[in-house]
Amino acid sequence: MKKKLIFFYPSFERGGATKILIRVINYLLKKNIEIYLFSHNASYKDFIKSKKLTIRGSNIKNKSRLYFNLLTTINLLKFLIQNNEKNTIFSFQSHLPAIILAKLFKKKIIIRNSEEIFGATKYADRKVHAFITLMLKAVFYNLADTIIAISTKSKKSLEKIIINKNKVKLIYNPYLVNNNNFKKKKNSNNSFNILCVGRLTKQKNFILVIKVINVLVKQYPNIILTIVGDGPLKRDLIKSANKNIKFLNWTNNIKKYFLKSDLFILSSYYEGLPNALIEAAYYNVPSISTDCSGAKDILLNNKGGYIIRINNFMELKEKIIIVLNKYKDAKKKASYAKKNVSNYSILNCEKYYQLSLKELN
Repeated sequence: MKKKLIFFYPSFERGGATKILIRVINYLLKKNIEIYLFSHNASYKDFIKSKKLTIRGSNIKNKSRLYFNLLTTINLLKFLIQNNEKNTIFSFQSHLPAIILAKLFKKKIIIRNSEEIFGATKYADRKVHAFITLMLKAVFYNLADTIIAISTKSKKSLEKIIINKNKVKLIYNPYLVNNNNFKKKKNSNNSFNILCVGRLTKQKNFILVIKVINVLVKQYPNIILTIVGDGPLKRDLIKSANKNIKFLNWTNNIKKYFLKSDLFILSSYYEGLPNALIEAAYYNVPSISTDCSGAKDILLNNKGGYIIRINNFMELKEKIIIVLNKYKDAKKKASYAKKNVSNYSILNCEKYYQLSLKELN
């Protein structure tokens, strides 16, 4: 009987990780691999038509991630009890329950780590909870057969807790579809458009950008900051913003905002590999980023953009002023970053395919 690849992704949230999941699964389906996806709120419409894809999950909205983790774990447990085949589990999210089930049922397991694990602990609100989670990862990640790191910094952090370093494989996100058919849109007025993209959570630290822009607009009144995204901090962030700052709901058509932007800012405390920063480079938008995981890979250690210390008000302010006053230099840096983004093309799906073949055998 042909083996199946079981994807574990409890909460099918709209964002970068889900986009990567869809691209990887579609690629594997084209390669004739049979796939079971355990995920809630996933739809067959998100994937290419294939009889080799089965989705196990319900369409439930407005529940916590913990709820989805528990429900998906139970669904996978039932499946493994009923199916005694030598399948491989591929965990894209909430790895601990997937690892435990894989070991209980003697399955191979691949996990994709999407963060710099020490950064996630350092900047967490609940320090004790985060520390316990880190300790659990240090134990259970060592039980995985293969661990995918999506940035150099992420790989180095994993290697500090993984005994067998050969388990850790660096595979950049297959984020970009090769399509250079776009033109930058000229601003109809004299505004300088700054863009931020992402979930409105503490991790993204948009409050830092808001505070800097609140100060800079007194000297540069033509600055317009647009923040695209949704999240629990939206109301508080809106209260902190002045009239030059706009908030827009999340959209899958983020391209149009990059094409209208003069500068992109990534202010995160930590990331895995920031897909929005890859898009900024792809659309040739100058970027400022905190030194979170993946930033130096994408911006070539400041050659392709400006990297600042995490949560540093003065550095962000100074770099924005530099971009405003020396925009040609900023565009030159952006051109270097654009050349570099071929590392994040859809072709990286082939690496996922080869890895899957290895673990399925």
